[in-house]
Amino acid sequence: MADTRYDCIVLGTGGVGSAALYHLASRGLRVLGLDQFPPGHDQGSSHGDTRIIRLVYFEHPDYVPLLRRAFDLWQQLGEQTTLDVFKRCGILQAGPGDGDVIQGLRSAAEAHRLELNTLDEQDIAEQFPGFDIGEDLTVLFDPNGGILRVEDCIRAHVSLAKAAGASLVIGDPVVSWQQIGDSVEVKTKQSTYQCNKLIVTPGPWAAQQLPALSQHFQLLRKSQFWFDNDAPEYLLSNNCPVFLFEHGKHTFYGFPQVDEKGLKIADHAGGRFIKSPKKVDRTIDTEELESVSLFLRQYLPKVGHQLNHHVTCMYTMSPDGHFIVGQYPDAPNVQFAAGLSGHGFKFATVLGEALTDLTLHGRTDLPIDFLSPERLFRN
Repeated sequence: MADTRYDCIVLGTGGVGSAALYHLASRGLRVLGLDQFPPGHDQGSSHGDTRIIRLVYFEHPDYVPLLRRAFDLWQQLGEQTTLDVFKRCGILQAGPGDGDVIQGLRSAAEAHRLELNTLDEQDIAEQFPGFDIGEDLTVLFDPNGGILRVEDCIRAHVSLAKAAGASLVIGDPVVSWQQIGDSVEVKTKQSTYQCNKLIVTPGPWAAQQLPALSQHFQLLRKSQFWFDNDAPEYLLSNNCPVFLFEHGKHTFYGFPQVDEKGLKIADHAGGRFIKSPKKVDRTIDTEELESVSLFLRQYLPKVGHQLNHHVTCMYTMSPDGHFIVGQYPDAPNVQFAAGLSGHGFKFATVLGEALTDLTLHGRTDLPIDFLSPERLFRN
C-alpha cells in the first residue's frame, strides 16, 4: 500500500494552490496536491487565457508591497519554464476624476512613490490610437501593468512542483478534512491521507471546504467576451496596453489581442449571485453582451462587432472585497486563502509563498496582516 502521509497537503491546485504546491516542494517538503479537476481547468475562477497584473493598486495601497514581490516571483517563474506566462505592456486606466479608480490609483501611487502618468487626448492619440476616450474621463497610465497567461501560470507551477518531488492526485474530490491532535486527516471519495500541515485554497468551493467561515463567502457568476480585432496595427499586445475603465456602475477591463480569439473584455462590477459552483449557467447573458459591446463602440471603436468567444467563471466574494488569508479557526495546523473577490490571481504566487511561510514557521515577513481572517470576527 502506498504511503499516504505527507508533510503538507494542498487542497485545491488552482492559482494560489498551485503556487503553494511549488513553494512547498521547492523548499524540500514532501507534499501532495489534491484537486477534482486537472491543472488549468475551466470550472472555477482561474481560466480564460489572461489576467491583468498591475502595480499601482486602487483597491487598497496595502496590496502594493505584495505586488512588488508578486512581480518578482512571476518573473522568476517565467525564467524557469518554457511557457510564456508573464508580459509587461502597461495598463491604461480611466474614470471620473472623483471616482474610486482614479482616486485610489493616486492614493496608492503617492503612498508608495510609484510611477503613474496622466495622459491627455493628444497623448492617447499618439501612444494608443486604438482608444477614443475624449475629455470626459481622467486617464492614468501605469507602465508596470501586464498580462498573466492564467492557465499556463498554473501549469508551470504544477510542473515545477512535480519536478521538485510533489505528488498530485486529480479527479478524486475531497469529502472532508479535520485536525486530529498534531495531524490533519483528509478524506477523498477514494482515499484517506494524513499530513502534518494542510493548506486549503478552495476557490469557489470555499463554503464547502471552510465550513466555519461559510457565511462570509458569496459566489458571483462572471462573463468574459472576445471580439474581432479590426485594427491589428493598434490592438495587438506588442503595441497596446491592458485597460480598465470606471464607467458608471461598470468597471470594464480588457486585453489587447494575444491569440486568434481577438480582443478580450469583461465587467469586473455586477454579476449574478449563484448558490453552488456545481450549478453555473454558462450561456451568454444578452444584457452583459450588450453592455460590453456598447462600451467598445464608444471607447475602442476599432474593435469589430463579431463575438468570437465567451467563457463564464466565478468570483468568491468576501464581505469587504479583500482576500482572507491565514489560520483556520481552531486548527493551528491549517492555513487557507479564500474570498479573493475577483482580483486575486495576480497575487497567486506571493500568496502561495505566504502560505508556505505560515505552514513552516507560523509567521511570514510578507505584509498580509490586513488580510487576516480575524477581521471577520471583530465587532
